[in-house]
Amino acid sequence: MTGVVAEVRQSGVAIIEELIESAIIDELAATLDVQLDRQEPGGGDFFGQRKRSVSAIFARGPEFSEHLLLNECLLEVADGILLPSFPMAVNAFAGDRAEPAFDDLFQKHDPLVGPNCHHYRLNATVAMQVCRGGSNQPLHRDEWRYLPYVHRDPMGPEFTVAFMVALTDFTENNGATRYVPGSNRWPEDRKPREEEVVQAVMKKGSVAVWLGSVYHGLGINHTDVPRTGIIFSHGVDYMTQEENQFMAVPPDIAFKLPKRAQQLLGYRSSGALNYIEGVDGNHVLTVQETRI
Repeated sequence: MTGVVAEVRQSGVAIIEELIESAIIDELAATLDVQLDRQEPGGGDFFGQRKRSVSAIFARGPEFSEHLLLNECLLEVADGILLPSFPMAVNAFAGDRAEPAFDDLFQKHDPLVGPNCHHYRLNATVAMQVCRGGSNQPLHRDEWRYLPYVHRDPMGPEFTVAFMVALTDFTENNGATRYVPGSNRWPEDRKPREEEVVQAVMKKGSVAVWLGSVYHGLGINHTDVPRTGIIFSHGVDYMTQEENQFMAVPPDIAFKLPKRAQQLLGYRSSGALNYIEGVDGNHVLTVQETRI
């Protein structure tokens, strides 16, 4: 995945073609369609009144964690973008390792080399359908939700990375997501022009990857068939999660998931942050386990 990481770092967005098998995609879609099909399109003006959605994706069944959250290719990309002290991909995972020496925490480092966080956590999840009609969604950056408190240096470390898993084909005609490549390098006050926009046309099972600093937005679906994708993002552990994963995936469900999935959800301390005295600093769930 080094090529994907390099492309995302350079242009802010990349597509991994047909990463997930069609049969797996159909299995995940069947679970979500039960709830999506009950909804009328809506979502307010920001979504053009043509969106249907389901959140708390990783509480919907262990298959979502198995095939998406713990997908090795996607974890390798997240490791390469967010540069944690404790990577999550298997080929980099070494269990519990020593924390860096106190003096080392204050040494200057290259944000392109890292480490840029202790580890990263799941930030937000949603399955989204774009139905017929509406208009192009306003182009926006995911990192705007942290304004005015956090401002990222375009040449500094990344805060978030997102994945869109295509549950259907994404085409220009059915509203494939619109991106502005290179906008991750722009100053905050530069606005995109329409001729700078490209659409993430991709087959079912493909995954679009983008940085929180990249302008993007939903396209217009000109067909009668909704286009559907699952979006989930990761963020550095020292910033709060957009979707409260402790409510979205409560302990009784989290207990049943692999430990790495629990760690990604946030059931893990961040060195000196989010600790519980007397409890294994790398696995906060042990507190809940003692109460059952």
